[in-house]
Amino acid sequence: MKKILFLAAVVVMAAACGGPAQDDFAKATPSFDAVALDISAADAVPENFEATGAQSLSAAADAAQAAVDDPCHPHLFVRTHAVVAATNGSIWRVLRPIRRIIPFSPRRRDGGTHVWERVVDGFDYKYSIMKTGDHSFTATLQVKKVADPDTSFVTVYDASVQRDPSNHDGSGTATLDLDKLASVTSDDVSGQLTLDFNATPAEKKVLVTMANLKVNSDLPRNGHYVFFKQTGKGGSLKFIDDMTLRCTGQTPPASGTTPVTAVARWIVASDGVHFRADAGAVGGQIPPERKWEAVTCAQGHDPRETYWMIKLEDTSSTPPGATVFARSAQNTVATAAACDPVFKAVPSVDGPDTDYDFASVNFTSDDPLPFP
Repeated sequence: MKKILFLAAVVVMAAACGGPAQDDFAKATPSFDAVALDISAADAVPENFEATGAQSLSAAADAAQAAVDDPCHPHLFVRTHAVVAATNGSIWRVLRPIRRIIPFSPRRRDGGTHVWERVVDGFDYKYSIMKTGDHSFTATLQVKKVADPDTSFVTVYDASVQRDPSNHDGSGTATLDLDKLASVTSDDVSGQLTLDFNATPAEKKVLVTMANLKVNSDLPRNGHYVFFKQTGKGGSLKFIDDMTLRCTGQTPPASGTTPVTAVARWIVASDGVHFRADAGAVGGQIPPERKWEAVTCAQGHDPRETYWMIKLEDTSSTPPGATVFARSAQNTVATAAACDPVFKAVPSVDGPDTDYDFASVNFTSDDPLPFP
């Protein structure tokens, strides 16, 4: 799932052809790699988004089908990738046209501003970059229907970026407004997405804020997500997601959604990625005086879930945390251990002593979750 932008690729091609893109403005748009959330290698391949957000739709479909196949399986690996896909898919919805609208030369250019404008599929797109410092830029993407007057342009993307001229990484803030995009194109998307990013060759940190964001058949997402990755070592993601739980200790489960607190951590090992996600929930569909807890582990070059556990605890028992209901499964055929011990003790179906300590994590802060 790629990051902000195919424009970087277009600019590189233009420069290779000796085009006028060989200037500071070629660095004004962060690369897709600089801002995309990527746990596995496939998340950072722009070609995976050629089919109009295919990865985002695929991840949502996988999560939905998994819930049908086994409603008590937490599928936290799949759900984590659904969050990643929703983020990257939203970026792609707005930024995909930029790859098509930027010719080798801007329509208007001077020492401080470059403007590209082009009609694509009946819509007029205008992309403007303004230089605000030696290596600082602001950018906007506007769109309108071709037949509408210029006063009808609406801004669907704006960004402020600082670039490192030596490696094209950098930092900045970008806002995507899918409500405004849909008001022009009638795409079935909505909400806003704000990214704050800082990317270097050694590490990447991306803060994601979603407000009623909807890019596929999922429920609208709201929340604050903190993604952190160190090149060749691993990373983490912390988030709160409204989920429809289908295994809550009740038959049938209560309707509605549940705010689920989740943390994901992974490391890069010789045999691929070692991943673990933990999730906990109270309220929503969860009965009173009950606590829902789940864990999922995955390993491999193309990670597959090797262990999962879900349980419901009684918070009013003496001592608190008696198991009311639990299910777990383990596959140790493909890997030496279901969960890498680097992530510490695994929650047990028999009691709360090794439960993940969600209270120790500040989900509203911008601090990344330590890994492992």
